[in-house]
Amino acid sequence: MKPTMRLEVITPDNKVLDTDTGSMRVLLPDGWWGILPGHAPMISYIHSGVIHYNKEDQTRYIALYQGTIEVRKLLEDQTHVLILTSAAEEGSDLENVQTLLEKQAARLEELVKEADIEFKQIRLALEKSLQKISATDVGL
Repeated sequence: MKPTMRLEVITPDNKVLDTDTGSMRVLLPDGWWGILPGHAPMISYIHSGVIHYNKEDQTRYIALYQGTIEVRKLLEDQTHVLILTSAAEEGSDLENVQTLLEKQAARLEELVKEADIEFKQIRLALEKSLQKISATDVGL
């Protein structure tokens, strides 16, 4: 039996993946890294892109919208890889997971725009309230 490691991918909405794998490749700021069971502990930023991993002798893909990766040893012979990201899609068809991720990224950008508008509306209302309070204190 080949050694494996635990691979988890988590977004704020759900756990995208929780599986065992024998190997994976990920794009980090200094280039592509291969991670195997027994890998040294590390933490790094992940560029947006695709992670390749093997499951049951089949290559699978995880498309990510940036994030962080932590590789740690749980016990002497157990490696755990945790990826935290704002959006991710997993599957065996590379083109499909990239398309799904692009849709998720567009949805996230819309949510950011909506949140910014709401923040500006709340800020404006607060400023108006503070002006009314200041005017009342001065006796205007």
